[in-house]
Amino acid sequence: MNKRILSLVAVMALMMTMFAFATPAFARSAPTSNYYAYSFCSNGKALNVRSGPGKEYDVIGKIPYGEQLMVSENLGNGWAEIYWGSVPGFVMTSLITDQQPGPYVAPTVPAATSDNPTADVNYNALFQIAKQVEPYTVTLVATANSKNLANIRWAPDKKSTLLDSVVSGTEGTIIAQLGKNWYQVQLPSGAVGFVNTAYVQK
Repeated sequence: MNKRILSLVAVMALMMTMFAFATPAFARSAPTSNYYAYSFCSNGKALNVRSGPGKEYDVIGKIPYGEQLMVSENLGNGWAEIYWGSVPGFVMTSLITDQQPGPYVAPTVPAATSDNPTADVNYNALFQIAKQVEPYTVTLVATANSKNLANIRWAPDKKSTLLDSVVSGTEGTIIAQLGKNWYQVQLPSGAVGFVNTAYVQK
C-alpha cells in the first residue's frame, strides 16, 4: 500500500515538473499598467512612435503634441509600450504626461535695439529651445573674415561677449544645439561657450 502511494506521489511530482518546463521562456508578462497619457514634447513637435523601446528602432508613426494615447506598460527603462488607436508601439516616457497639456506656445526672442544690440535679447527664451545632443567632436574653423580664428561667445548672439578665439583646426565637443545657427561647445580647456554654425566643420 505504501509503495503504491509513494509511486503515485512520484508520478504527480514528475507531471508538475514537466508542466513547469512547458511554459514558454519567451512568454511576456501581462502589462503592469493601463492609463491614458498625452504627447508632450517640449518643443511642440509630434512624438515619435517606434517599433521597439529604443532610438535605434524605426519610427512607425507620430502623435501630435497634446494628443491622447493609451499606455499599456511602462517598461521602467525610459520607454513605454503604448496603443495609439489599435496600433502598438513604443515612446519615451520623458515625452508624455498624464495631464493634458495646454496649447503649445513657442518662445519668442525680442529683437535687439540699435542703441544696445544685446540689452533686449531674451537669452532665457533662447536657452529654452536648446536641444541637448549626444556629445560629439567637431573641428572649429575660421571664416573668410575671422583672421584664421573661430569665435566662442558667452551667449548665442554675434553681439554677445567674446569668450575666446581659437585657432582654426581646434577640436571642440558639441553638447547642445540652439536653432539652426548656434551650438553650445566645450573647448579642450574645459571652457564652455557658443559658436556659430559657420565656424563648425563636422
